[in-house]
Amino acid sequence: MEMQEKLFTLASVDFGSETGDDGDLEQLSAYFVEQPTFSKFLEQQNRFLITTARKGVGKSALLRWIAKKAVENDPSALVIRVRGADLVRANFNLSAPLLTANDYVSDWMVRLCALVNRELAKELQLRFEDESVALVATTELSGFKSANLVHSLADRLQIIYEKDEPNVDAIQYERFERSRGNGSRQVWLIIDDLDATFQNTHGELLSLASFFSACRYFAQDFLGTSLRVSMRTDVWPLIRRFDEALDKVEQYVSEIIWPRAQFLKLLAVRVKVNLEHFGFSEEELNRKLMTSRGQETIVDKVFVPRMAWGEKNIETYKVIFTLSYERPRWAIQLCKLAQEAALREEGLLISKEAIDQVWGEYGYKRISDLVAEHKHQCPQVEELVNAFRGSERQMSTEILLKWIKNHVSNHLETFIEGSSTRSPKEIARFLFRIGFIVARSEDKDAGYEHYRFDQMPDLLSGNTNSDFNISWEIHPCYRQALDISKLNQSHRERFKRTRS
Repeated sequence: MEMQEKLFTLASVDFGSETGDDGDLEQLSAYFVEQPTFSKFLEQQNRFLITTARKGVGKSALLRWIAKKAVENDPSALVIRVRGADLVRANFNLSAPLLTANDYVSDWMVRLCALVNRELAKELQLRFEDESVALVATTELSGFKSANLVHSLADRLQIIYEKDEPNVDAIQYERFERSRGNGSRQVWLIIDDLDATFQNTHGELLSLASFFSACRYFAQDFLGTSLRVSMRTDVWPLIRRFDEALDKVEQYVSEIIWPRAQFLKLLAVRVKVNLEHFGFSEEELNRKLMTSRGQETIVDKVFVPRMAWGEKNIETYKVIFTLSYERPRWAIQLCKLAQEAALREEGLLISKEAIDQVWGEYGYKRISDLVAEHKHQCPQVEELVNAFRGSERQMSTEILLKWIKNHVSNHLETFIEGSSTRSPKEIARFLFRIGFIVARSEDKDAGYEHYRFDQMPDLLSGNTNSDFNISWEIHPCYRQALDISKLNQSHRERFKRTRS
């Protein structure tokens, strides 16, 4: 084993897939870090749960893990994973006008049942020429209430099938019996990226708000159903305020957040998988994973233990935690870039110098991500971000609004979710909502605290100027790429050399 351990080098490290949708289930199992709050998503008595998260935090990975565990825990369960884009009305040939909120709710109920019908038809090896067979009329849905949904839909499909095939052979009959189960078969509807292209318009707010009401009714009315839905953190507060009926749904919403301790474990697990491939004892590594100190010793196999950050010398994982904006996907991207930089300099470990070399390149990737994620909401989002090139990294509300007025409003008409604006406050609020700027509150005794839009959605809203002495920071992950002032001069010089 000692000989194998000596073969382990920085060049041999593979940090793995950056996204939960990529890679096989074996890799997902190896890298997945189960937070204590995740277990509730596997409990059938929790019929309806919504997870919110920012881009790159792990919504897709969580939902994929839920689907995997649901099958492992109950092999007979019908597990259906779809994206929000799969639920558009056109995919169900629905064209009747929706005039009231109840119309929207009923329409969503039909679509959810159609998903189950389609999956059952595949399982039963049925081929219906008329796709409308998958659609369940609202009147039929009323008859399914308080009954097991899979059993009811299997019965319905058999009746339809027997109209065309009066003589059901024994094999097909057995398939129907198997699909019914014993009348208590579970169906899991797992819906990812529900709000992928969301714009804050009345029509989309009504559509999403009615979706959540439909999910709640669906879980209440039909036995054997579990719904798991993901959406972006910044969208939920907007929908919640749009429809007061969602106060009954709020109890089912929880956000994925990676505290520092869990983030350290996430990095340690990525390194641990590599160490196992080189003969390090799996038992010993698992023992180390149980404590923060043990996790740090695993991470130290790839990173220098501590790094300079401002005027402090802190643990390396805390630097990655900050620069990645607490997002696992971004952390893995940063690690890969820093690894390449360290290897170019023949480094044995990833150092702060390696991170400094790629900080600007990494920042450009973050800006590209930000633009790609929010350009459908604001076509000028790239111009808004670049307008802060060379600005202060921290500003009061007054200075922030003045900067936006001078560098944006005076020469650029901005469209935010379909509405034209030159208001510095509206533009600042949008930048706060998408996470480009964060709020900072300081207390001489308690220190400072940062807040995101989902934590304080009232900031920069209304006609008042009362923002509780909040100041505003451009997040560190963007600063180097934008040449934000007050960065360490050596960082600037090193970045310019690597770009030349």
